[in-house]
Amino acid sequence: MGFDDEHRITPLSDDACWELLEANDLARLAVSVANRPDIYPISYLSRDRKLYLRTSEGSKLLELAINSQVALEVDRVDDDHASSVVVHGRARRLEKEAEIAAVEQLPLRVRLPIAAPVYVEITPEMVEGRAFDFTPE
Repeated sequence: MGFDDEHRITPLSDDACWELLEANDLARLAVSVANRPDIYPISYLSRDRKLYLRTSEGSKLLELAINSQVALEVDRVDDDHASSVVVHGRARRLEKEAEIAAVEQLPLRVRLPIAAPVYVEITPEMVEGRAFDFTPE
């Protein structure tokens, strides 16, 4: 028995994509500078169809300053099903005190302490997702 892509892989609606983004807080952030892509694991928060992350000064932030175009992927997997969402968009470092204060009020889960946090907002330009059915035929 082969894997039938037509019936076992289905696109997710825009609302289903955002439900998955809102239900998770771990993702992979892809950036690219000088034709060299990098992928970083991140904690994030989805709010009002934007994504927020807290980071520190370093290579990830430098790469975002050079090329603000990013991709972010989040997945959910269980025994019989999986879903994957990819967001393409623009990242920008939040610098205004009011923006930073607003994001600091959000329940952004951070797994590692950061002495001097920097906040980044990702504005999606395209959101796509797929669901996979692994149940036996």
